[in-house]
This record gives sequence, C-alpha cells and structure tokens, in this order.
Amino acid sequence: MMSPPDLRSCSRAAFGWAFGSWGRRASWWLASCALVSLAVAPWSPGAWARQALAAPAPITAPVVFPATLEGQIDAVLSDPALAAGQLGVAVVDLATGESLYKRNPDLALNPASNVKLVTTAAALGLLGPAHRYSTRLYHDREALAGATITGDVYLRGGGDPALVTEDLWAMAADLRARGIQKITGGVVVDGSRFDRDELPPGFDQKEELAAYRAPSGATSVNFNTFEVRVRPGAAADNAAFASILPPVATLVLVNEAKTSAGERDRLSVAIEVEKKITTVTLRGTIGVGAGSQSYRYPVSEPSRHAGEVLAYVLKQNGIRLGRAKPKLGAVPTDATLLGVHHSEPLSVLIRSVNKHSNNFMAEQILKGLASPGAPATFAGALVRVQEFLDEIGVANEGMRLGNGSGLYDTNRISAGQFATMLTAVHNDYRMSADYVASLAIMGVDGTTRSRLEHSDRRGFVRAKTGTLDGIYCLSGYAGAPNRAPIAFSILFNGLRKADAGTARAAHNRIAELLARHAAGQPLVIESPASTATGESGDAE
Repeated sequence: MMSPPDLRSCSRAAFGWAFGSWGRRASWWLASCALVSLAVAPWSPGAWARQALAAPAPITAPVVFPATLEGQIDAVLSDPALAAGQLGVAVVDLATGESLYKRNPDLALNPASNVKLVTTAAALGLLGPAHRYSTRLYHDREALAGATITGDVYLRGGGDPALVTEDLWAMAADLRARGIQKITGGVVVDGSRFDRDELPPGFDQKEELAAYRAPSGATSVNFNTFEVRVRPGAAADNAAFASILPPVATLVLVNEAKTSAGERDRLSVAIEVEKKITTVTLRGTIGVGAGSQSYRYPVSEPSRHAGEVLAYVLKQNGIRLGRAKPKLGAVPTDATLLGVHHSEPLSVLIRSVNKHSNNFMAEQILKGLASPGAPATFAGALVRVQEFLDEIGVANEGMRLGNGSGLYDTNRISAGQFATMLTAVHNDYRMSADYVASLAIMGVDGTTRSRLEHSDRRGFVRAKTGTLDGIYCLSGYAGAPNRAPIAFSILFNGLRKADAGTARAAHNRIAELLARHAAGQPLVIESPASTATGESGDAE
C-alpha cells in the first residue's frame, strides 16, 4: 500500500501545481494531502462543512519586470530598502531629446554634493573655462631701493580656490632672484575681494572639526587647512614624532602621543583657539609599524593665516622682515605691483570639485561668481547662479540654493531640473567638453573609481556623487561611441544609513543600464543586489 505524503511534501506539491509544473502527479499528491489533513484533524460536528468553506492560502506570484529600459529601472527601484525613501529620477536621451524615464522628476530633494554640478556649470557659463584667479603682491610707491623694500608688502587675494604654500614660495623666490633681501615692515593681507572671512552658508548646522568644513576667504592658502604629520618612534613606549605644516607661529603643537606595538593608529587631536593662537594637542598611540600618517584641520582666520605663510616663505628665501606678525588692510591705490600668481584655468580647477568633491573649492568658486565692483557675498553669488539657470531654461519651482558644495541641509533641487541643466550644458559647445571632463569616470577615477570597475561599461559613465546621512545621489552622463550621451539624475533621500550599499548598487545598476541602452546592448536581467556596490569617496 502506498504511504500518504507528509505535510511538508504536500506544501511543495501544492506550490508546484499552482504554477503548472506537476501535471497529473500533482492531483494525486493534492488528494493525498487532503486525506492526510483529514486523518490528522480531530473530528467534530460540522467539521466537513468548515473544511469545505475554508479559503485556500493566497499564493503571490513574483513580479516580473519587462526587459525594457523602463522595466529594468523599475526593477531596480522596487528594492524594499528604497521603499521608505523619497526617490527622484529623470533620464533624457541627448541624441533625440526624448525622455527615457521619469520617477517623481519634479520632487525637490536634498542633492548633497550633486549641487556642485550647478556651481561648476554656472562658473563655466559666467566666467568661461579659461578664467584664472590672480593673487598679487605689491609694495608702496617708490619703496624699492636696491635690495630693500621700505615699508610693507601687500598680499591681495582674488579668491583662488587652489592657492598653496608652494605658490607663495615661488613668489618669494622670484623676489629673492631679483635681489630683494630686506623688507623693513611686514606683510599686510588684503582680502577685500570677499566681504569677509566666514563659514559658507549652512556650515553652522553641525559642529565638526573637519577639513571639508573649512572657512572661506578671498586670500586663502592650502584650502584653509593645516596639516599634522605623525610617525612612530623606533620602538614601543618611545615618543611619537609629530609636526605641523606650515610651521607658522600661531599654530602650536603639544605632542603627547606615544609609540605602541603593532600597526594600529589610536591618535586623537584636540584643538583650542585663544587670543589668535591655535593649540593642537596630540594624544594616544601610533603603532611602530604604522608608518607616517597625515591629518588636516581647518584654520580659524584665513587671511591672517595666509599672511603668516607668506612671511614664512619669505624668510625661507632669505628675505628679512622688520615685523613678524601680519596685519590686515587694503592695498594703497598708488601701490606698485611686485609679483603675481595665476591659478590653473577654471576648466582644470573644477575637476577637483566634481571628481573629488572638494567642498572648499566649490564654495570659493561660488562666492567668486558675485558681481565685481563690490566685495563678493554668498547671497550675491547665489543670485547670479539662479540667473544663469533661468537663462539656460531650468525652471526654479521648488528649487532652493543655499551653498555651493551641498554640505548639510541647505539645498533643494529636483532630478528633472538636474536633467534640464545637464542637457543645456552639454548642448553649449563653449563649455560642454570641459564640463564633462570634470566629472568622475565610473570605474576609473574620483569618487566613482570603485563603481562599475568590473563591468564592461566601465569608463562609459561620467557622474557626480552626492552623499550625506540617508541621502545618496548620482547625476551625470552615460554614453557610447558615435552618439550623444544620455543625461540622468538619480536622487534618493530619507533612507537608512544601513541601506547605503543598496542605494549605491541601485545607482550603479541604473548607470550601467543607461550605458548599455546607449550602446544598443541587451539589458541584462539581474537582481540589483548582485551589482558591485563600490563605496563613494565623498568627504561629506
């Protein structure tokens, strides 16, 4: 006699039958399951009636998404981890002008560092890709006689976002090469191109001792940061070696760090500013095998710090100063130009902004967009950015621009507005090449270097990442040979930090789908979770 199946077998049989895979054998198994059910259930009056009226358990079929671009993007966005968030997606084929996909395209969201796309587009449009920032050095009229400058030298900043110690050193070396050996006064810093030294808008929302939260100033050097370098001693329990660069008088290092066994770094830094002196206290341990370490922190007074750095490099070049401490002041109207440093062209500078998400440079570039003729303000600069967007046809409904870097809860813009802007910039021959070249190449460099690195679409997507707590954004272009690219913007807000990997996997998968569509390749059907996530390098 044939034995009846157990209950687990019945369950499997019912599932197989429901999808038409068991045929006639399923009928026997289902009948057997019913017999087993009756055999094990205790009998009671009306049991047969209740058995007949009981509804079968519903079986939910899995959702099957069509193998179209729209269907596959829908599949990516169907991940349960994204359900609790606010999503905005817009995709436009620049070869035809056709909208390929929309999901809440008009929903204004926090774009995080994607707002740098707006800042750099406006800069290219308003200043031009060949624009350079100038930092000038002056002396009083007829103050140079022989090897001596009588009085002060004046350092006037032009808002250069990339001025570093080496640039000031080159200016000082030029003075020495011209035979100048003595300045009877000191250094005066003129930062009047900007209205003041200040934190950019929104930066006061969160107190963080971080290099990416540095203040802005017209005369700024080293991204308005200083560097602490540490290396271990020769053996455990020895004092660690530490130094500050540049070694100026108002940066004081208190080194309490020790060397420990192993390779781990357990260092901490405390910074106090009192009476214009910044005291940096280094504590903890660094492993004997850890090697040299470097840390950057923001300066408190950009203009004064720039003056100190100039004084330091003048002394390095053998030029004596009569006054050690720099002062703040204006260049006299009749002053004589002594030297000038020109930055790299804007087309080169914006690569650091978009590829590496440099917040300081973004804010410097933004403030420098304010109309000339008066000290620049962030408010004035943002007005010009909005005028630029209006001119290229980007609607401003729901848009709120508060700063140029995207840090904190300051900006609102929709995926549709990004797509419109990306389209307009790409279609403007004067700036399109430099703009696209400034974006990170997925799988190759910048903040996207580890994303799509194993895909055959590696190198065919150029984009800007944006990352804050619970906010994950990616906007840019996906392309293929011999055709115009596809512009896209993918904005996710309100997600859990634990779902960061899922969000980035979704970005990667959509970017890969767009690149495949541009190339006319099949859209491979796979789970979004199987896409390599690759961590973003955004320092936000």
